[in-house]
Parts: sequence; structure tokens; C-alpha cells
Amino acid sequence: MTQTKQEKLSKLFGLRKYLSIAKISFKNITAYKHDVFANALFIALIIFILINLWKTVFSTSNGLIEGYTITMMIWYLVLTESIVTAPGKLIESIGYEIQSGNVAQTLNKPYSYPLFLYANNISRSLFRFSVTFFVGSIVAFLIIGPMKITFLTIPIVAISAFLAITLHFCIMLFLGIFSFWLEDSRSLGFLYGKIVYIFGGMLLPLEIFPSWLETIASKLPFSYVAYHPAKLFVQTDANLAINTLSMQLVWIFIMIICIIILYNFCKKRLTINGG
Repeated sequence: MTQTKQEKLSKLFGLRKYLSIAKISFKNITAYKHDVFANALFIALIIFILINLWKTVFSTSNGLIEGYTITMMIWYLVLTESIVTAPGKLIESIGYEIQSGNVAQTLNKPYSYPLFLYANNISRSLFRFSVTFFVGSIVAFLIIGPMKITFLTIPIVAISAFLAITLHFCIMLFLGIFSFWLEDSRSLGFLYGKIVYIFGGMLLPLEIFPSWLETIASKLPFSYVAYHPAKLFVQTDANLAINTLSMQLVWIFIMIICIIILYNFCKKRLTINGG
């Protein structure tokens, strides 16, 4: 067997290893599906409250706010809530591992720590996203009604949502690695959550902000976690789809490079501290 074939087999088994991790993670979360549904019901309660708030807001307008109808606004919120809440509290989880010292044992395992976290988190995130979106859709459908979508909307938005969850994970992982310096990562998790809520467009479409703030926020990676995928969902357009998907890939690539650089530096630092 040539060296090239050995390398290909090594890469193949490496991918299978992370796929197995994802499968195990999925089995674990489905074993506690009641907790996931309870969280989804809590999100549904939030959506119910937001529906009533936006009904009041739209009652004082001509039925259109910055190009959004009440139906578009509610379905926009259903998708943003589903995406942003999907990965859970990853930053705090990484911080706890580092603070407790468990990360030292994890780093000795025969796999990449960042890839392990992604494989372990992505299956959980997709399951949470599906359940939350399903429950939220029921609430929105019963109170507001269905939203008109085109034939291509579902696959395009599904891809965008997957990329959004991946980008969301990458940003959280990047911030979580800073726990090597911080005593407590909860402050980072809290701060990032509020940034996504506001500048990411989770609670409000960015068009509602002043034009200068909208321009800045729409270029940041946080907006490609929530705002752009949700806007694509309610205003499906070919140019918008190309721009959203391409920029999501660009930001994911940038974040991966940043993670590799920061992680390699932090890993050496941990080895030095550990003797």
C-alpha cells in the first residue's frame, strides 16, 4: 500500500471518528428529549409574548414596518430564536472544562479538541433547532397563520440555517478558548448573547435601527447568525441568497483560521503551565 493510500485511509477513519462522536451525542440528547421539548416550550412562550407585543405595534402602523408585515416579523423571530438557542451555552461549558482542569485530559485524546467539540455539538444543535422551530411554527401558525414561501425557500433556508449554526458555534468556540486567561467565562457568554440579540438581529430586524447602525451591524459576523438567514426566510431572493450563503462561508473560514491560531497558542500555554 502506497503512502498516499495510507494517508487517504487515515483521513477517512478520522472523519468516521468524528461522525461516531456526533452519533453518540445525538443518542444522548434524544435520551433526554423531554428537556429539549421543555426548552422548546419555553421558547414558544417567548414567541407567544412577542406575537402579542408586535400585534400592538403593528396596530398603530399601516400594517407594514420597514418592509415587514406582522406575519413576516413573527416567522422571522421563529427562525432567529431557533438558530440562536440551538448550540446551548457552549462558551460557559468550555470555560468550566478549562477551569476544572478536565480539558487537560481531553487534550490527550487522539482527536482534535475543536473538531471533537463541533462533532459533539452540531448533532445536539440540529436536534434542538428542529424541535424549537417545530414548536415555534405551531404557535406562529395558530396565531398569525402561514407564511407564503416559494418552492426553493425550504432548501436554501435549511442550508443557510446550518451554516448559521456552524458560524454561531465557531464564534462561541473562539470566545470560549479565551477562558485560558479568564477565571470565569460566563461574562463572555453573557456579552456575546446580548450582542447577537441586538447586533445580530435576533430580536429585531436590522432595518429598524438607524441607517448607519444597520449598515455596520449587517456587515458583522453576528448578523449572519440570525438576521440574514431569517431575512432570507421571509424575503427569499436569488441575490440575497447568494450573498447570505457566500458571506456565511467567508465568515466561517475566517473564524476557523482564528480558532486554529488561538487554540494552538493556548494549547502550548497549557502545556507550559502544566509542566
